[in-house]
Amino acid sequence: MTQWGLAHGGALIACFLFLLAGLAILDDYGAAGDEAYQRNLVINTVGYVLHGDKTLLQTHDRFYGAAFELPLFLLTEWVLGLEDPRHIHLGRHLLSHLFFIVGGFFCYLLAVRLFGNRLLALLVMLLFLLSPRLYAHSFVNTKDLPFLSMFAIALFFAHRAFRKESVRAFLLCGVLAGLLINLRVMGAILVVVVLAFRGWDFFLANRGEGGREARQRILATGGVFALASLVVLCLSLPYLWGNPVLRLVEMFAVLANHPNVVYELFGGRVFASAELPWDYAPRWFAMTTPPPTLLLGLLGMGAVCHGVVARGALARPAPVQRGDPLRFGCLLAACFVLPLAAIMLLRPALYDGWRQVYFLHVPFCLLAGFALDWLSKLQLRGAPKGVVNGLAYALTAAGLCAVVFQMARLHPHQQVYFNFLADRETPEGLRGQYETDYWNLSLRQGYEYILRHSPVATINMRPRGFPLFDKGGNEINQNVEMLPATARSRFTYDPNRDPDFYLGGNALQPPPGVPRNDFLPVLHRIKVYDNTIMTLSTPDLSRVDPAVAGAYRALHRAATAGEPAARAGGYAVYRRGNQLAWAKEQCQPGDLMPSFWLAFYPADASHLPRHRREEGYVRAGARGVRVDGKCLAARRLPDYPLARVRLGQRGRDGEALWEAQIDFH
Repeated sequence: MTQWGLAHGGALIACFLFLLAGLAILDDYGAAGDEAYQRNLVINTVGYVLHGDKTLLQTHDRFYGAAFELPLFLLTEWVLGLEDPRHIHLGRHLLSHLFFIVGGFFCYLLAVRLFGNRLLALLVMLLFLLSPRLYAHSFVNTKDLPFLSMFAIALFFAHRAFRKESVRAFLLCGVLAGLLINLRVMGAILVVVVLAFRGWDFFLANRGEGGREARQRILATGGVFALASLVVLCLSLPYLWGNPVLRLVEMFAVLANHPNVVYELFGGRVFASAELPWDYAPRWFAMTTPPPTLLLGLLGMGAVCHGVVARGALARPAPVQRGDPLRFGCLLAACFVLPLAAIMLLRPALYDGWRQVYFLHVPFCLLAGFALDWLSKLQLRGAPKGVVNGLAYALTAAGLCAVVFQMARLHPHQQVYFNFLADRETPEGLRGQYETDYWNLSLRQGYEYILRHSPVATINMRPRGFPLFDKGGNEINQNVEMLPATARSRFTYDPNRDPDFYLGGNALQPPPGVPRNDFLPVLHRIKVYDNTIMTLSTPDLSRVDPAVAGAYRALHRAATAGEPAARAGGYAVYRRGNQLAWAKEQCQPGDLMPSFWLAFYPADASHLPRHRREEGYVRAGARGVRVDGKCLAARRLPDYPLARVRLGQRGRDGEALWEAQIDFH
């Protein structure tokens, strides 16, 4: 053990430093939207297994396993006995981040096995760990990031299995593959690739490059691997117990085409999640992977292809069989290319960037190792030996230093990282093109800002950012739960009076031509790359700068100067140029609580996004302010011709309070 520790001392020290850094910044991140759902998955799974509770079978998460969530739940809430919501969140974040570091270390071990170069392997591990988006997700994303780390571990044991060619090694690899599919169904790609390589081995053995003993060994190891992965998956996923065959088919069908329709902003257009363009996943991958990793990964892919062709492997595949790193390079390339190709061809439902395929980062970083290995062996005529090698390592290290600088600059919002391929320079350019902080992690900083700047003892706030309900039916918010108990107690929610503040996260951007709802006075913004990812606003003009309050009073006078175009529910609706405004002379405290809704009906349906054309309108929303005891709300009209506009209010229980319509001629 001492020798092993000394041999890998550099990587262990690097992992320890990453752990220390993670501990130092652990409390800086908010809570992701899926965290409560993931924790509920464990509770429902345990209830089903131990008590026969059928809740699990009725949830949309029934297809996901708890191979990571169960240990996470047991360690935080049973072993450590954490009860305070804040401590539970922090414990989950720490263990999730630690597993990310473990995944990076297994990447290092696999790179050592492939290239026999510890410095090169250390660079591969750093490429793995220093990915800004994935680094931030490693704290808060207990679904996609554990899958990514488990993929790295499974690849290490897949390499070990092919190297040893023993039944025991393939059995262990099959167990890990089953757990991988338990986390995400995309883990089946490893099973497919490993069995494909076993099939290729059998084909070669049948051609005489082996013998009967070799064919039997290949069949035995391949069969054990497939059986172990299937058995472990069925045992670890309780939903399959009722009818494994039919429910397996259902699981793959549902998760390949997610039934929930999610609308995504991509390239400045809004798409339904099942109608995304073919380049959705590859473009997200290219825009959010750090340049050193992107360049080396592509170069490594080329190095593997060049090596296979140069050594005649297409005509005589024997040279890339067992014991040759190039063989495993082909497997890594397959693990990266095949999922991307399947996504581009089959167009399954995706959302939230490329988070469903974050695992592609693992084979891509290892392919980057092939690029570094190729460069280390490259010799330029007339140049001293090792010049190219040293230059490649130095440039990689310099690129990683630039990535670290970017991560420090973005902290704690590395989840919004984009590289040079995206428009990071134009103010609000990214915001109008792509989803940024889609899990609203920045809301935590919004709550902390309110605590620092609001002198009142209790603050009325409607939960914002994936509101959930506890067992008592009370609405909760995870980003508030991340705050200390004394701070949490200051936030209350009384539905009978107006909220004191509104937090606006990265809600889906409106289609082109439909203006954003920025009517409320903004007290604070969080920006990344000069793009707003969170706004804090208020309907109470007494909290804003006098000049801002004066501007709203002037807007009220201008908007209500003429005759109203419609009246309803005590409101007068005015149209002045490209602005619609509606006002109420006597404004009671509860009048502003329900939000206003609008529906724009374009005169030409071609102005509508494809997923909205059947509805015939574009829905929007608005909130109002109280101006000297009067209600006022306003919204700019779209820049395309309209047939009519409808607007109104709904009460807290959904009933219509009032509705008005304006026809355009």
